[in-house]
Amino acid sequence: MEKKDTHHLSFLNIYFKQNSDGLAAALSEQLMGKKIDGIWHTSIHVHGKEYWFGRGMQVGIPRKTQFGQPKEVLQMGETEVDEEGFQEYLEKLQPRYNIGTYNLTNHNCNNFSDEVCMFLVDKNIPKDIVSLPSEVLDTEFGQAMKPMLEVFENRMKNTKGHNVFEKDATMLDKVRCKRDKDTKQFPEEDRDYCEERAKQHIQELREQMQAELKPLFAVGLQALAKSLANNGTSATPGLPHHHHHAST
Repeated sequence: MEKKDTHHLSFLNIYFKQNSDGLAAALSEQLMGKKIDGIWHTSIHVHGKEYWFGRGMQVGIPRKTQFGQPKEVLQMGETEVDEEGFQEYLEKLQPRYNIGTYNLTNHNCNNFSDEVCMFLVDKNIPKDIVSLPSEVLDTEFGQAMKPMLEVFENRMKNTKGHNVFEKDATMLDKVRCKRDKDTKQFPEEDRDYCEERAKQHIQELREQMQAELKPLFAVGLQALAKSLANNGTSATPGLPHHHHHAST
């Protein structure tokens, strides 16, 4: 990885996903002897953008995502990795951190933040944040809270934001915009979005087809021009000859 002289600050944004009625805090203290108010969500703020893992790797404007304002922001340090190098690193992560691999217990936003921080500044995020989901689920309390945790997991699999990679956005559209086998209609809640995406997809296919056919048309025109030129030069010899017989 090529290092540059420019240093970029890296931040860990820590968001608090609180249980609405405080049930998690009350039960955790009784069943675990440790107060757990809710579940943490984290993201990485670097190069003027905020990155997180949910519906694949996603990116947004720092502190203006659906998660609102972070409860805490930790300055993790300075990185010499430029934005181009960071994008190359994310491409290597994509096979593991994509739209189909999120798991609340052991492959979540905090695992993503931890790996990214290690790459950028050679430092892990706080261990208690990373270990919390598996630590909770290993207890009776965690099993009791499992339905709530599953709801949270589904929400994280559908977070709003731009996908870092088009392949994740395309995969999402295939799931989100699957037509009903009977009515052939898109899901009602996403119909406007899906119809617009379908139009865009058709336009993209047309443009792709035009781009692929353009060289073939050029070759065809060249061949036609050459053929016409050849016919032109051989036109005179090819004309039928009229023989005039001398009268006797």
